[in-house]
Amino acid sequence: MKRAVWATVFALLVVAAPITGPAVAASAPDDAGNSADDSPGESSAPSERWTRTLGGGDDDKLATGLKVDDGYLVVGWSNSSADDGHDDGYVAMLDRAGRTTWENTYGGPGTDRIYDVERVEDGYLVVGMATEESGEPWRGWLMKLGSDGEKRWERTYGEREAGAFWSVASSEGKTYVGGWQDDGGSAEGWLMEVDASGNEQWSETYETGRSGADEYVNSVFVTVDDELLLTGTTEGSSADPADAWVLRADGDGDVEWSETYGGAELDRVHDATAASDGGFVLAGRTASRGNGGEDGWLLKIGGDGEKRWERTYGTDKSDAFFGIHDDPDGGYVASGTKHVLGDAGADGWVMKTDAAGKRDWQRTFGENYWDKLWPVVEGHGGGYLAVGESTSYGDNRDGWVVRVGGPAVAAIEDADADESGTTVRFDGSPVRAVTLSDANVSGVLAVAERTDLSALSPPGDPLYAVTMNGTGAPEGSARVEFTVRTEAVEADLSDVRVAQRTGEGDNWSVRRTTVVSETNGTAVLAAETDGAGTLAVTDVPAPTASIDAAESVPVGESVELSADGSLAGNATLASYEWSVGDRSATGERARFSFESPGERTVNLTVTDESGLRDTATATLVVNDRPEVGVRTPDTATVGKAEQFSADVSDDVGNVTVTWTFGDASVTGQSVEHSFGSAGTKTVTVVVEDEYGASVSKDVQVEVRAQGDGPTTGTQTDADGGVPGFGVGAVLVSLVGAALLAGRLWG
Repeated sequence: MKRAVWATVFALLVVAAPITGPAVAASAPDDAGNSADDSPGESSAPSERWTRTLGGGDDDKLATGLKVDDGYLVVGWSNSSADDGHDDGYVAMLDRAGRTTWENTYGGPGTDRIYDVERVEDGYLVVGMATEESGEPWRGWLMKLGSDGEKRWERTYGEREAGAFWSVASSEGKTYVGGWQDDGGSAEGWLMEVDASGNEQWSETYETGRSGADEYVNSVFVTVDDELLLTGTTEGSSADPADAWVLRADGDGDVEWSETYGGAELDRVHDATAASDGGFVLAGRTASRGNGGEDGWLLKIGGDGEKRWERTYGTDKSDAFFGIHDDPDGGYVASGTKHVLGDAGADGWVMKTDAAGKRDWQRTFGENYWDKLWPVVEGHGGGYLAVGESTSYGDNRDGWVVRVGGPAVAAIEDADADESGTTVRFDGSPVRAVTLSDANVSGVLAVAERTDLSALSPPGDPLYAVTMNGTGAPEGSARVEFTVRTEAVEADLSDVRVAQRTGEGDNWSVRRTTVVSETNGTAVLAAETDGAGTLAVTDVPAPTASIDAAESVPVGESVELSADGSLAGNATLASYEWSVGDRSATGERARFSFESPGERTVNLTVTDESGLRDTATATLVVNDRPEVGVRTPDTATVGKAEQFSADVSDDVGNVTVTWTFGDASVTGQSVEHSFGSAGTKTVTVVVEDEYGASVSKDVQVEVRAQGDGPTTGTQTDADGGVPGFGVGAVLVSLVGAALLAGRLWG
């Protein structure tokens, strides 16, 4: 395993002692090694995205892996595929959702195991140990694989002595392998440089005084200055059974320094990685300090081998780190096994620290039995892939991978061509489901949450953002459902929307968003999006459209409609659209005129720069002018009530008729009035409708004093009638005149 600027480190260890005990708080000691609980636990740890087991019906293990273009390559060994009951080397390619793309086994009739893998330009180099026949000593094993897993060549080394390669590392065209080699019953460290065809360039061994090879040398990597670091465990005495051991050599294998670390009990280092300051961080286990039993152990040393700090972590039973990964943020991710199940078993353990070894978070993985993690590797889109072995998910031991953090992913299978779409559901993601418009797609759709929104500028107040991509990402429209915690929404839920970034930069389009459901403190929002990309869930209120205009307009006159009262929320209004029947206009103000009376419906739609819309509706009255005809007496007598009436014609609205008799006014379409003095009086009638249109008429009435004779009838307005006497009075006068003439001439 490789851990450097150009390479990463591998660690592998077969643990002989059982690990049991209840879980207690993980701890970190001060520089003297005294335990102190100084950090958070699983609540702040990234979630488990998915877990997979690999292998068959017998025991299988994974040793390490690496990130490749479309997924992950993992290596180890398998007993399930061997006919002779011995292990075969095992390599599998997984896609980003953990599905096996291909898998192969390698080796002969003996025991063959792969411990590490290195990516090269045209494929992969894997190393381990191999035996040609059962019972023969192990040999260092190096094999070249193509990108599809096909074996290109293989070589074994150490023909006279038993040995194995635990790690491979490359730098600037050079390849180094490291492990152990037996020397008459004593294990020695072993470094070798090989060329591109596996030919040995030089080989060196290093004495340490350890009598057994098992668990001895377990990592080698190239440092930033093209030197080598070899780590392992040395054998001590009954008073001090074992110590961690580190050797630094130059590119030709010449020793620069060698150091041991530990206390009076058993101390082992299983992996190492380069620190940014030129030093190294070692990971392993120690019984010399901590909570009791064995504890996970991190040790920081300088480039000269001098110890800088050390910390322990774990329970009062036996816990261990088997892998260490230098995180891009300057901290470290250690992995191994930790007791959480009492005597029943242990779980895989991943812990993140800062650059000083102070724990940021930790999480355990697994179920009922024994689960163990070796190293972690970088995950696609962030997070990690932890690699190891598990007995929790099958009848035997299986190879095991756990996706820790990073994007939520889901595998997309080919759907029926007649179906309208494929729905991909996610667990542990704010995106609950994505429905693809194209049913005939397959691959892996990944949804990564953007916890840092500082680099994005979506409209409104963003709650979070996600990015959808992958081989099955939608290219056309897709319905996306988001799960939102309602407690995180300070405004009205109806103002929470999905915005999609379009093109490069901070160009965003706010999508039409609906609330699908709301229950148990969460709400599900749905929006139609244009394929994959970056989506933000954001609190952005829609604009408010408002129409300002007169309530009515006379026929033939124009009215101005104004949108001055419209509001844009936290954006800017970009457009105004008016419609009145089949007529339309644009702009913040518009003018319309009408040739016939009646009510008109006015619509205003405003759109802000985020694409959000709102529509306001108002009713405009196109008003006609009332017409009036009046009926009044042509003469009246002082003190005698007379009838006054108005015939009104008006199509729109209600009217009010007001009569003015000098200094007295009365309202009504038909009224009575008596005059208090004689003379010619002007009567004014005013007709006004509810929208302000009016018409008035003036009528002259001759008022006689009492005793001056009867009134002579009524008069009408200019439309017709005889002023003075009425028709009946004229007829009576004519008859009287005829009778008088008969007397005079008879």
